[in-house]
Amino acid sequence: MTLEEFQTELELERTWRENDIRFLHNLQEKLSSSKEREQLRRSIIGMHYAHIEGFSYFAFSLYAESINELNLKCKEVKPAIAAASMHQIFSTLRKGEKKNPLFKRSLPDDKKLHQACQEIDFIENINQVAEKKVKIPKEFINTENNVGPNVLRKLLYQMGLNHTDLDSISSDLSRLLNIRNDIAHGKYKNGISDKDYESFKACFNTIISKLSSLINTAFSQKHYLLAS
Repeated sequence: MTLEEFQTELELERTWRENDIRFLHNLQEKLSSSKEREQLRRSIIGMHYAHIEGFSYFAFSLYAESINELNLKCKEVKPAIAAASMHQIFSTLRKGEKKNPLFKRSLPDDKKLHQACQEIDFIENINQVAEKKVKIPKEFINTENNVGPNVLRKLLYQMGLNHTDLDSISSDLSRLLNIRNDIAHGKYKNGISDKDYESFKACFNTIISKLSSLINTAFSQKHYLLAS
């Protein structure tokens, strides 16, 4: 994927989500009753958070998929990217379920032994691992259906980026997450006031903008490479 294609996909995803929020915003503005406007805003705030979670997943997934398409070797990328690419291998190692042929019959249930055998095999083939093509599995990107500051820090770290790069939006994101939860638990039954609504709308715009900018910069400046 070229940089232009990457930027286009990211921008198209951002645009339709922002348009959706703008459509809902215009709907509530047209209501003549202030009470109805405040009640509708409860749903709009929920959509603010839903779109942030959806965009976060899309942006990190696009970054991972675009790196995959570059056909890089694990030795050429940052350790975090290489580790992400070998996610399934490490998962198998941790489970220790694969039986080593040497002990498959004599000690079939010795989990620690078979796990050690896999670890030894991994080390013996470490040079081949370094030559392995980077292929980050789709399921590696996980927002845990609850995007908050710590989830973003985890995703940034796992993709070889500075885990604090989005800390500037932590406060805004925490506010949106908290009000989303409060609304789900029955608070704000009377709706969202003008002041609070404008504040949360600004939070949404800031978060989407910062995340979009960070992912775009990371790909355009090749932050995935070992030497970057």
